[in-house]
Amino acid sequence: MSDDEDSPTNLTKTEDQVKRICTTEDCLRSATALVESMNKSADPCEDFYQFACGNFAKVHKIPKTAVSNDRFAEVHATMLVIIRDFMEKEDNDDDPYSVSQSRLLYRSCMATDEMNTVGIKQLVQILDQIGLPYMGLSTRVKSSSFSSILAKLKKIINLDFLFVTNVEADMKNRTANRISLGKPRDINIFPVHKTTNNIIKMSSRKMRETLASEEEVGNTNDSEEYADGIDYIKSYAKYFKSVWMEIYKSKSNNYNPNFHNFGIKVSQLLNFINEHSKIKDKIYDGDEELPSLMTVEELQHFTDDITQNFTKTNEQIIDWKQYFTILFMDMDNITLDFETDLIQISNIQYFEALFELISKQKNYAIINIWWEVVVTLLPYTTNEMRFIQDRYYYETTGLENNPSRSIYCANAVNSMMGMAVSRLLAAEMIENIHWAFEKIVKELNWMDDTTKKRTLYKAEQMRTFIGFPEFINDAYQLDDYYYDYEIIENDYFGNVIRYVQRELNESLVGLRQLNDYTINSWASDPLEVNAYNWIQANAITVPAGILQFPFFGHDLQMLNYGFLGSILGHELTHGFDNTGRKFDHNGNENMWWTNQTIAEYEKRSDCFIHHYESYLVPEIEEKISGKLTLDENIADNGGLREALLAYRKFVNDYGEEPKLPGFEQYSNEQMYYLAFANNWCEATTRESLSNSILDEHSPNSIRVIAGLTNSDEFSEIWKCEKGSRMNPKIDKCKIW
Repeated sequence: MSDDEDSPTNLTKTEDQVKRICTTEDCLRSATALVESMNKSADPCEDFYQFACGNFAKVHKIPKTAVSNDRFAEVHATMLVIIRDFMEKEDNDDDPYSVSQSRLLYRSCMATDEMNTVGIKQLVQILDQIGLPYMGLSTRVKSSSFSSILAKLKKIINLDFLFVTNVEADMKNRTANRISLGKPRDINIFPVHKTTNNIIKMSSRKMRETLASEEEVGNTNDSEEYADGIDYIKSYAKYFKSVWMEIYKSKSNNYNPNFHNFGIKVSQLLNFINEHSKIKDKIYDGDEELPSLMTVEELQHFTDDITQNFTKTNEQIIDWKQYFTILFMDMDNITLDFETDLIQISNIQYFEALFELISKQKNYAIINIWWEVVVTLLPYTTNEMRFIQDRYYYETTGLENNPSRSIYCANAVNSMMGMAVSRLLAAEMIENIHWAFEKIVKELNWMDDTTKKRTLYKAEQMRTFIGFPEFINDAYQLDDYYYDYEIIENDYFGNVIRYVQRELNESLVGLRQLNDYTINSWASDPLEVNAYNWIQANAITVPAGILQFPFFGHDLQMLNYGFLGSILGHELTHGFDNTGRKFDHNGNENMWWTNQTIAEYEKRSDCFIHHYESYLVPEIEEKISGKLTLDENIADNGGLREALLAYRKFVNDYGEEPKLPGFEQYSNEQMYYLAFANNWCEATTRESLSNSILDEHSPNSIRVIAGLTNSDEFSEIWKCEKGSRMNPKIDKCKIW
């Protein structure tokens, strides 16, 4: 690149260069992306989100299969098209074996005719193996013991339903591993397209709202809301009955299941689902506490003490020795010691509520497990089963679950073999953000010197994984990574099951191994459009998927720092949020801050909780939970400030940058904030906003507005008067 080109790295501090305008193709692209989203008639000091993103929804339409659209979703969709095109190419003689296998997996996913021929017999076989026969809604069908069902559910299809079981790093010694139990997550390991996952979440939320509404109004209400609730329940009953019939037809064309009292039984099943959802979604006071450690015998006593008032004498709802014995069966070189092996248990109050619920409604817990297995696996069976499921989702959400089969399969292959698919200049930015964080820590007036030294050392030791693991460039190492994953042509169901079993074995086999957290240890697949802080590795992962426009690749660093830099600062700050602060530079849980500093930190955390809870989402007239979103809000605020200081360091090192065409009236630091806000531009609906208030992230508009109202730098740079909405007359919340 010649000296007269508009490269930021060639800038020197001359007045002439400060006034120049960047006219490269990339700068024109950046200007177009920003201007098409803006509503310039909005006052940036009254509503900066509207100013930066007010026209985003007009240009970036919501797909028919979604309830919202944002830049992350658009980049993800583009990435899937690239993956699909790569999957549909012919194998090259130079391709690693694992890359050829990923294409074979893709072809098996596309082979729907073969899936229809096989039918659902593989699903039925899985039910039999777990100990769940053709039970449907019957509470009289003999099943295996509850402990055996739970263990085989995990062992055979790696499905966590009532609770999550994993082998994870010891919280106090990250080089060693322990068995862990925790609250179930909203997602499972099975490859699900994001569109489908969002529809599932929306459908589940609507059902929970329907059941909650029924509890409030009783069965005599003749309102429109009550009628809608009845329709949801009818759709659910039809869904269950249709799937049940398909399973029975696979057994015998002449077999007719007993539908006596079907409606009553569906209502009872839904009651269990509702009760489980309530205890799962509840935020418990002890959720922030670190895991409890128990031997298997202590865990058994803990369980029995809770359930004894609801069960027969000496009856155990869960036999934990049986559960763990089945789970670790056939795991070479692993012998469990029930007297000395300690189990890490998170969310202890959830387990107290769960054990009580199961002891009262064990039969419906088993039926619910049967149903969860069926609905999880049916997408990998026949067109008819997929149609039944999609019809239910459409009836309850109004959305069509129809990403093209090729895009669906591209997503599935990337989920299961992301390293093989990924074979196909953030370093300085991260270095500057580290510098900015250290500068902030040194200037803190609420942190004592001892804690400052420890915090700076943790930041210094934090590693960064960028792009993709080095081993995927080595064909032999890449093939070795997938050596134990057998892919069979025209057996997509089996390929999926073998994948989830492989992932479980990878976890369980680590129980007696030491963790080394090498550069090849990654927290995500390389094409993920996101970034992560891996707290127990004390590392940030920046996948290649996010290192592309509009998050990265601008010719002007003020935009790169606003887009990607604020995200990377967010991830760095997670290492020091309300959770990350409890882990030291080695990634071990450790009380490494002084009590005085912790007290000051918690006082400032309370400010964030109250600040964010003051925001109303007007479209749905609901407020967000400042406690649920606390860690993410702290990270947002810290990352925003760190990236600004990092950009100032860049300018100090290289000089002022040219202006962006069409934005000459704005300073470069004003452009930094405009880029930051554009990260979170979103086209929304009432449904997407209702979903967002249940998330640990604040709704996008509030991420922008609440974060910027806490920023003195923003108010100064955008010249917002004290008392304006973006510069309110309140004490601003600041930790980092």
